[in-house]
Amino acid sequence: MKHKFTKYLGRVTENLELGFEEKYIYIHYTKGKTEKTACILKNNDKTKSEYLESFFEENKVSEEMKKEVRKFLNNEKNFNDQHWNEFSNFLMKTLSLNMVFGLTIALTVFGFYKLGFFLDAQFDFQPWLTVIFTFIGIGIGGLTGYVMVQKYFKKPVKDISQKDFDIERVQKETNDHPIIDVTIDQVRKAVRQFSDNLPKGVYRTIIVQDDNSIDFKQLANILGGIPSNRYYMSKETYDLFEEKDKKIPVEMDMVQKAVDLFVKEHKEYPMLRFDPNRRVNYYQLLQEKHLKSAPETQFYITELDGLITHIKPEKRKMENSSH
Repeated sequence: MKHKFTKYLGRVTENLELGFEEKYIYIHYTKGKTEKTACILKNNDKTKSEYLESFFEENKVSEEMKKEVRKFLNNEKNFNDQHWNEFSNFLMKTLSLNMVFGLTIALTVFGFYKLGFFLDAQFDFQPWLTVIFTFIGIGIGGLTGYVMVQKYFKKPVKDISQKDFDIERVQKETNDHPIIDVTIDQVRKAVRQFSDNLPKGVYRTIIVQDDNSIDFKQLANILGGIPSNRYYMSKETYDLFEEKDKKIPVEMDMVQKAVDLFVKEHKEYPMLRFDPNRRVNYYQLLQEKHLKSAPETQFYITELDGLITHIKPEKRKMENSSH
């Protein structure tokens, strides 16, 4: 069974495909224009992680990808161990319970049979009391077995106290830093400083969450706290946005990827030839099915290696001249 991993490192996409077979490990790795395929033979008593480490180092796989693969392998190991333990426990419970269950019913039925037989002998009701008490023994024995099954095979109840503890721990981690007010320029400087300290092959997009908001816990030491307002970043262009513009980075990433695909296929930008504003032509992207729908925001193609912007060229020139 093959497992695929994908990481978006700015404008570069990193893909890793792993296939774990009995005697070898299949690897297919791409990063930008780099592509590598390998088969690693399993000839030593090593873990999967140990086999992959040499490949990672040789091909300079990003730390983000390494972490995701290691996390997957650890989860897989824990999953297998957990299922083996659950099966072992189930088997032991089943064998033990069968013995106890059979013994309980046998003793209960035998006990009530003897009681009925004794009462029949005392009051001369043979064989009615023996029959009645035998059936009573069967009923009580079956009920006892049912209670035992419910006790030993019921679903585990979630530990609410542990859940509450985890919530308090997360809240405590957030409260370790004060809440502060910052401007978007201060956030921009903090992001740049954070990026400058990252190891080679790791990009600033690691601080961008799924909704394009910035994870300020990673910037708290630089900023001196957690901002009271949320800020957002485009994973493709690294542009920053305030809360009121939070939809723009989502659309920007979508359009930037579409523009890159169009340029790769047609060797030209998706815009009208004589458009002075260099607006992205959504019609062309929709025709090529690089976009599913036209975004609300109008984007423009800059002269910086095909990067897009949401600011009109004239307005952008005025802003740059004012700084």
